[in-house]
Amino acid sequence: CYTVTDEFKSKVKKTLMDYDLFTKIIDECSKQDSHYSIRLSWRGEPFLHPRIIDMIRYAKSKGIKEVSTLTHGGFLDPEKFEELLEIGLDWLTISFDGVDETYEQIRFPLKYEESVNKIKKYYEIKKKHNSVKPVIKVQGVWPAIAKNPEKYFSTFTPITDQVASSPLLDYLRKDTNIEYIENFTCPVLYQRMTVDASGDVKLCFNDEMGSVNVGNLNKETVSQVWRGEKLQKAREIHLKHLGVKEIAPCKHCFYPRKTQKNSTEVDGRSI
Repeated sequence: CYTVTDEFKSKVKKTLMDYDLFTKIIDECSKQDSHYSIRLSWRGEPFLHPRIIDMIRYAKSKGIKEVSTLTHGGFLDPEKFEELLEIGLDWLTISFDGVDETYEQIRFPLKYEESVNKIKKYYEIKKKHNSVKPVIKVQGVWPAIAKNPEKYFSTFTPITDQVASSPLLDYLRKDTNIEYIENFTCPVLYQRMTVDASGDVKLCFNDEMGSVNVGNLNKETVSQVWRGEKLQKAREIHLKHLGVKEIAPCKHCFYPRKTQKNSTEVDGRSI
């Protein structure tokens, strides 16, 4: 994959989540009073999993309020999309970086026109069923979109529900001139649990190398890990505003960094 670093490919194990582990996690979530949402994505392409549709179906059947997934779209087609609609997928986010040759370079071997036409068909299927869900969101990294933002937004606005851009993040960790937000306390530690394909629970989804484990759902329950000593210690460190000093992944994370807002005019709109 063009977008994956050599370090990532050499250090992160290639594997698929066991279906029984997935159902165990969903069963535990469905028994809680909280209304859980799950996002089937992190460090890989979800539609490479042969049972991804079964997983979505199972989660919705157990009452999970919101199920979303993120894909480059290469393994998705209108037939699968219609099935996703029927089983109740809530959000479908498609990574689409730029237009024309820019897209084809970043998302090789996918073809631009073919990928756009598939998304058009998905939107037509939604209209045919008069269905709000799944919400179709297209997003890409801004440097790729910035080469022709007018074409990007004019192409996708009529055939999707949302169009968004993301900043290019420093995953190579070459940026040494970092300014941090004063007294930063991370909200992610109270909002999300990141589970990799082997069942390891990571400190945060922004720890893309998975360097800090806080539990394993093959051996523990969701509740045990969430209330466990390791996660609680990380929360306490952040409450003291010491996360970027004492927790290695937090030092490289984009959340605590000071940012500057930039905007671009596209067809009279501020993007």
